Amino acid sequence: MKMNKSIQIDSFDELQNTFTSFKGYKVDIYDDIWVLDINQQVNMSNLSKFSEEVRSDVLNTFVHFAKYSSSTHATEMIRYALKYPDLTGESEITLKGILEYKNYYNDKKYEYKLAKFRVFLKKLYDLGYSSVDGEIYDLIDSWRLSGNDKGVAVLSLDPDEGPFSSFEFQAIITRTNEYLAENKISYYEAALIRVFCATGRRPIQISGLKVKDLYVSDKYNFNDKNAVHILNIPRAKVRGASGFRFAFNEVGIRESIAKILFEHIQILKQKLAKQIKREVSEQELSELPIFYDIKVLANLDWSNEKEISQILPTEIIHLPTIKLTQILRDAVQKLGVRSRETGKPIHITAYRFRYTLGTNAARQKAGVNVIAKLLDHHDTQNAHCYVQSVPEIAQQISSIMDESLRKYADAFQGKVVKDEIEAQSQVKEANRISCVEQDCDVGSCGTHQYCNDHAPIACYLCSKFMPWANAPHHLVLEQLIKERDDLITMGCSLEVAAVNDRTIIAVQQVIDACKEFNHG
Repeated sequence: MKMNKSIQIDSFDELQNTFTSFKGYKVDIYDDIWVLDINQQVNMSNLSKFSEEVRSDVLNTFVHFAKYSSSTHATEMIRYALKYPDLTGESEITLKGILEYKNYYNDKKYEYKLAKFRVFLKKLYDLGYSSVDGEIYDLIDSWRLSGNDKGVAVLSLDPDEGPFSSFEFQAIITRTNEYLAENKISYYEAALIRVFCATGRRPIQISGLKVKDLYVSDKYNFNDKNAVHILNIPRAKVRGASGFRFAFNEVGIRESIAKILFEHIQILKQKLAKQIKREVSEQELSELPIFYDIKVLANLDWSNEKEISQILPTEIIHLPTIKLTQILRDAVQKLGVRSRETGKPIHITAYRFRYTLGTNAARQKAGVNVIAKLLDHHDTQNAHCYVQSVPEIAQQISSIMDESLRKYADAFQGKVVKDEIEAQSQVKEANRISCVEQDCDVGSCGTHQYCNDHAPIACYLCSKFMPWANAPHHLVLEQLIKERDDLITMGCSLEVAAVNDRTIIAVQQVIDACKEFNHG
């Protein structure tokens, strides 16, 4: 269903009713599907469910996000805004509708979705459109919402979503090499697996790699070698940057990985030459994606060299990330690696390789700045979770405690529950327990008796405590560890610094118990 063409959009070509997305894609506002880049497209059909006046404001705000935000961010903003009419039955943005929307996502684990919708509404208001008035703005601004907890999968060492265990990761690398030698997997599959293992980069970055990004450089002196094999990887999430392959980071790779990649590229060259019935020039080869769809490449008009030279540098010949990650999953599954925890074939996501690289770096005592650089983060806030996730952290913390782990073996005495609803089904009107310092809720109290103890610190040691299975207990652990380290740095005695050692162990036990609860 096409949109009403009477709608006019601010700040773009009004004659064409088009605009250019953040990634350089031309978008017609009347199209039912907005294609923002090779990976992101949005179905706009629900836009017609807004009233005409509101529709214009909403559409202008959509255009703003699509032009000035990453395609992923813009897509999320648009999708959650377009849910509004269906979830609320409202065609205008009203207090009733906003509360209905909030009620739909009232579960703590879905609050991040509500937070995204709030971002959209605030932007609509900030742009000066009247569909969101001051009363609505004040209401949504007063909400205390949590986003996706940073690093939960890493910190909990989730067996399905977190980093691979050392056994799993080594098995992936070893079997990749073995299966390649035995022709059980292709060079394409081996190259893809080893690149993810070696770099820990996001799928969109690996998808953007071109043949010319693999080379040998003599500007680094590594292990007394003058020449190092390099992958020049496109950056992602660069603030203020737009376009395809805007900025790069050089990453050193092992010679064994480079050899697999070079062979993989030669196979690409041969395959394509056979398909297009002519030789591929070195210039053409350099612009080809390392991880390719041979059908897409073969369907180009290779007889028109001028057109080819214009198309090859662009994004359209590269694999969408969803297809790349599917190839990766299928390739790793062929290896038959099983989880020691679950006994099942390991669950494969592209991001598990990323989490593993960060965690392994932390095990080797790398600091947050090094980890942030290793994973191509623009700051260190996400890198902290890798340092915190290392299982040996308990040993590091208690290196001066000696017997504390045995001493506090049963520090946690409570019972894990799914959520607040389950807690209140067991204890009517069970009080919610919050961690003010970390601005989060962690569980419920199983008694209505007056308590003088400091919550939530004392709660982790109390038999009446009912921690919620998906609460961010890692934030409490982070706080306690920091306080202990700060006391030692300040010159306090070990006796003073160790005042919360038992609680630290208890919180770690809660994290382990939650992990077992969620996957048991």
